[in-house]
Amino acid sequence: MKRGGIILLAATMSLVACSGTTTYVEELPEIYPDYIGVTVPVGIAPMDFNISDEYDRVFVKVTGSKGGTLKVRGSYADFSVKKWHALTERNAGGFLTFTVLGRKDGEWTQWRDFIMYVSDVPLEDYGITYRKLAPGYTTYSQMGIYQRNIHNFDEDPIIESTLTPGQCMGCHTANAANPSQFLFHLRGRHGATLIQQDGVREWVTTKTDSTIGNMAYSYWHPGGRWVAGSINPVRQSFWTGDKRTIEVFDLASDIVILDMKDHSLIVDPRFTTPEYFETTPVFTPDGKTLYFGRSEAHSVPKETELIRYDLLKASFDAETGEVGEFETVIPASAEGHSVTFPRPSYDGKWLMYNLADFSIFPIDHEEADLWLMDLESGETRPLDEVNSPLSESFHNWSSNSRWFLFSSRRDDGLYVQVYFSSIDSEGHCTKPFVLPQKNPRKYYRGTLFSFNVPDFTRDKVEFSTRNVYEEVFSDKRVQVSVK
Repeated sequence: MKRGGIILLAATMSLVACSGTTTYVEELPEIYPDYIGVTVPVGIAPMDFNISDEYDRVFVKVTGSKGGTLKVRGSYADFSVKKWHALTERNAGGFLTFTVLGRKDGEWTQWRDFIMYVSDVPLEDYGITYRKLAPGYTTYSQMGIYQRNIHNFDEDPIIESTLTPGQCMGCHTANAANPSQFLFHLRGRHGATLIQQDGVREWVTTKTDSTIGNMAYSYWHPGGRWVAGSINPVRQSFWTGDKRTIEVFDLASDIVILDMKDHSLIVDPRFTTPEYFETTPVFTPDGKTLYFGRSEAHSVPKETELIRYDLLKASFDAETGEVGEFETVIPASAEGHSVTFPRPSYDGKWLMYNLADFSIFPIDHEEADLWLMDLESGETRPLDEVNSPLSESFHNWSSNSRWFLFSSRRDDGLYVQVYFSSIDSEGHCTKPFVLPQKNPRKYYRGTLFSFNVPDFTRDKVEFSTRNVYEEVFSDKRVQVSVK
């Protein structure tokens, strides 16, 4: 019977296993996270979700376009890992239809079905790494670098601040998602760069008499011999009389290239002039080109809003480590913008970057968005299908370059979470979805941590924490030299 656009249906035992009536409404259900219309890879962790708290029970039936069904009931949609994987495998290249019912005051509401697409493009990487830290501004006591199996809900610490008290854990990176070459930085009195290759690790001091500090933002050359890094004495200040809160900036910024063959630095004088800041260097997957950001130097923090990075590139000789002539690729500063964190896809087709109004730290800029450049044609565009009104920041590619992840504040404007999207051969991207969690509303609303600097890894990072405390606080370091 229809009443004012609402249809009353008799509930069946096969659907919700209860008696009474179900009210059908044409609106889509309000689920958290928003997984309606997203595209997911086969074998991703179950896409658990919650409905509104006013409903004390939920029933969900998932039907595959190529066959298979899955039914769950409880306080939230809690899918079995094994059954979810089987359903996505069966429906690769198809879609899943979700029928959702919620119970309130003993009565059931059924919403309009929604669809989730299952990609036939695999995402076979083991998982992702990220730094978790509280969104305070001076506390190092609760942070760590973690890894998450993206095919289930397993999370393991790689290293936590309880092992290195008083030290800030900086950026970490694997070589093109290969964790056999992995590094991260510690800042503080006992700072160092941890470099691990094929299970052998060393604590390295990258500051010399010829450089202004230790390396920070680093990127491996695909051949594994070289690591390009920027040296950034980082500071932060707070806005007053402004809706913005914090601004992170560099006092200066230079680029150096570390030769792992003999622990020496190439210090090109063009990268160390006081007239310019250079930052966030990356190599192309063929190893022949170095991309980086460059800005005219200004007095900071007074002139922080004048720090705007252009995107430049130069040829790179993997035999000698020599850098060729500089060429401006995106003159963002001329249009009042700043390019940061260029990241080429590992298939050599795309380059993704952040664009903000100014500065180096897009995570604190609401206007910061992701942009995509075609490396063959040079054409570039904003990823409107991915961006949100809030900050999109650090990003990187899966090992097959068909998926990417990025960090965003879009959920609540405060905490940074990790999102995933796929990209086709024409550069079109799918609606992003947040990293799946078990009972996601409880997890994301209850956590006190942001997810920072996420990246893919093909396999699990093997890092033993045995003797880490002694190694860090002994201050025994491999000191790099300058070529």
